[in-house]
Amino acid sequence: MVIGRIVLAICCKQTTRRVLALLTLCLAVESWAQQGPRAAPVEVSQAQVRAMAPVSWAAATVVSLDDARIAAEVDGRLVSVVDEGDQVALGGVLARIDDVLIKAGLDAARAEVAREEANLTFLKRELERLQRLAKQNNAAQTQLEQTLSQRDATMNELVAAKARMLIAQEHLERTELRAPFAGVVAQRTKRAGEWVDSGDEVLQLVDSSRLEIEASATVSLKPFLVIGQRLQVSARQQQGAAILRAVVPVADSQSRLLRLRLDIVEGEWLAGQSVRIALPTALPQEVLSVPRDALVLRRGGSHLFKLGEESTAERVQVQTGIASGEFIQVVGDLAAGDQVVVRGNERLRPGQSLSVKGGAGQ
Repeated sequence: MVIGRIVLAICCKQTTRRVLALLTLCLAVESWAQQGPRAAPVEVSQAQVRAMAPVSWAAATVVSLDDARIAAEVDGRLVSVVDEGDQVALGGVLARIDDVLIKAGLDAARAEVAREEANLTFLKRELERLQRLAKQNNAAQTQLEQTLSQRDATMNELVAAKARMLIAQEHLERTELRAPFAGVVAQRTKRAGEWVDSGDEVLQLVDSSRLEIEASATVSLKPFLVIGQRLQVSARQQQGAAILRAVVPVADSQSRLLRLRLDIVEGEWLAGQSVRIALPTALPQEVLSVPRDALVLRRGGSHLFKLGEESTAERVQVQTGIASGEFIQVVGDLAAGDQVVVRGNERLRPGQSLSVKGGAGQ
């Protein structure tokens, strides 16, 4: 009998706790229902009218402004050549050619100059002596004229000997191939120990810090290409921009394409990299545009959410048009100045409360 009373008391206590917990939960649910669902945190941007033009994507290549094939300037055997991938400063030595024979030729040219200078000095003194004797009628006029002729000939020989010495000095200096600009060795076609003739390519030097984009465009796009125009550049996961610097106004006779040169202003690119550029195919027009991130793409079409009254989400069905960079044209129940959601819009529901945090609209 006593044991039964104890069990009954324990059951009563557990039941009371469960009832209290249930009442607490009901009060919390009722309070949440009265307050409404929590506002969704989002970022917004402003719909704006922008001048945009339709584009077509064209293949292009990133090239270096300084890309040179360095060739030997004298004949000889290569003593040393820098390795591929080496960075070389302006004026740095790229390769050396054996200079033993050239030094010997320079020594011979110097000796020839010294000999002609000595002959000229002797003839000048002899000419002065004969001129003094001629005044005293003690020297034959023929001998005087002969010495004068020898002096003039020696002077010409001295000029020629100095020219040969200068050539030998130039050949000696050109046994060292020096970098005409700072860059990286992209390719090496000759190695130490090989014989090279004057004009033979030794290596390729590229300045990887000064890059531009080289592209082609059809002649029909010429009216829409403006110097200073900012164009979008793309390559797989990379995005950037370039400024149109030059349009070569001569079409290729085979491809009928114009050549374009663009200065890179955004993006990290490599010389020789293949990219695509967005070329305008019509004149710009004023259109209502929003950031691409504002669009929510579904099978039934595209829509976006704009900031409605009392900071609620208002769904707007739109049609897209011209795209340029991060912006895209939209047509729908939207006006310039409306705030559109660009972050946190994937799971929004019409009428849902919004909490704007940061973004271009703040």
